[in-house]
Amino acid sequence: MDSGKITCPWCGTLNRVSARFCISCGRRLEDLAYDGPRFLFNAREGNNSLWRYILTIILTLGASSILVGIILGVFFGIILVLSHRTFDISILFNPFYLLIVAGLVFSVAYIFLYLSVRFLHNRSFRSLINTGREIDWRRMVKGALAWFLVISVLDIIYFILSPRSFKFSFEPQSFFLLAVIALIVFPIQASFEEVFFRGYLLQALGLLSKKPILVLIVNSLIFAGLHWWNGSNPVTSLSIVISAFIIGLMLGLITLADDGIELAVGIHIINNLYVSLIHNSPDSGIGNLPSLVVTPPSPYLSPIILIVAVLIVIFILFKDRREDILKVLR
Repeated sequence: MDSGKITCPWCGTLNRVSARFCISCGRRLEDLAYDGPRFLFNAREGNNSLWRYILTIILTLGASSILVGIILGVFFGIILVLSHRTFDISILFNPFYLLIVAGLVFSVAYIFLYLSVRFLHNRSFRSLINTGREIDWRRMVKGALAWFLVISVLDIIYFILSPRSFKFSFEPQSFFLLAVIALIVFPIQASFEEVFFRGYLLQALGLLSKKPILVLIVNSLIFAGLHWWNGSNPVTSLSIVISAFIIGLMLGLITLADDGIELAVGIHIINNLYVSLIHNSPDSGIGNLPSLVVTPPSPYLSPIILIVAVLIVIFILFKDRREDILKVLR
């Protein structure tokens, strides 16, 4: 390399030593000494005024739910008027209906997030996904397979040790309907949460601190706190929040270590499909699904099993990339 030039770590273009920004991709060169996750730097591409973040969060998490609620209200209102029937409130507690509504809300939230990132922040939406490479679908599959393998093996071990805890059921019609809905809704829901929490919000927090571990912890606390209402009682809710914090730490660590959310997206999607289709708990957020296996919640044991699963998956995915993990933990 020319001694009077420096190479841009993002696009590989040679620049003058005195240059502050890359002449090709426009990214900051003054951060070359930083050896942490480059993924956090993506937020510096656009406009980062506080009001833009506040408005984006309101539109994405608030307006999307309100808009879907209005649309559904109008739709049911028209149906009731035309059919001369009264509204059956029991439909609001039907798990299939709740899943469909969730799919609609997250779909609208995706649209609001995209528009906000593109036109409020003036950033590429792909900057929420990785540091510039093409979206790697193989990474998603790799993450999904690794997590599925680990939780399946742990479930088998759990069944061997405590077979009476497992209640098996299979209702073909209900299960296949659940499978169709879940295969549509959960990829939308889980990928949105990764784009928002491990992409948008994680990078936003990275503007406030250059300590990746601090950014990771704060992000995971926010993610976990929003899961409090998934439980049916305080003990279960606390267990779910602890589990969500552990999952958030894992997904955030993997995102920062890999400089992209693809692995995390694969893990999150397969996790939600697994707990809805294969192994569900009656006290979870949507507990009365016709899953293949149902077990009562174990608020004290579940987080311990989850920690074991997380450590195994991180080892599988990063066994030859120890430095990538350490750069986050420094």
